[in-house]
This record gives sequence, C-alpha cells and structure tokens, in this order.
Amino acid sequence: MDSKKLGERLRMIRKHLGINQQELAKATNLTQPTISRLENGEEVYASALLALLSFYHDKISLDQLFIMDLNETNHMLLYCSRRDIVNRLEHQIDIITHDLNKSQEKIKSLKNLF
Repeated sequence: MDSKKLGERLRMIRKHLGINQQELAKATNLTQPTISRLENGEEVYASALLALLSFYHDKISLDQLFIMDLNETNHMLLYCSRRDIVNRLEHQIDIITHDLNKSQEKIKSLKNLF
C-alpha cells in the first residue's frame, strides 16, 4: 500500500473517531506535525505507525486498514470500532427477537380462534 493511501485512511479514521491531530498526538506521544506528515503520506516511520496502530487497536478493525480494495462493506468496517459492530449486531438481534415474540403472540391468538 502506498503511503498516500495509508495516510488518507489514517486521516479518515481519526476524523471518524472525532479527534483532532493534537489530541491524537498527545494520546500516542507523537507530535502534531508527525501526525500531519503521516496523514499526508509524506513520511511513514515504523515507530510512528506502530504508535498509531497501538492507539487504534481497540477502536477499529486493523486488518481492514491494509486491504487494498475497500468495498462499501469493508469501508464501513474500517471506520467502526469493534464495540460499534458488536452494538449494531446486538441491536439487530434485539429487533429479530422482538419480531419473533410478536409473531408467536399472533400465532397463539390465531390458535385460540380455532
């Protein structure tokens, strides 16, 4: 992956998480200019990249960061934290459970008619 594309993804992740470069720099013990250079694809130092990956490891799916061709599904996963994904799945399960319960109630009421 080229450094420009990686930088674009890093910037989009940071913005999605709602933090600015200064906040990210403080959280990773990097400088704001280093964050800016990484996001602009100007420099990719292994130590700086590792600091960012360490910060992001529980916030995003890191394997998605390096996939060359992101489709919409992968793009979505890239910017969702694991907790967000779990919350969405739990919400979908709750909706399905609710719908199933309503269906069971309807079936019981229909059985009572006969």
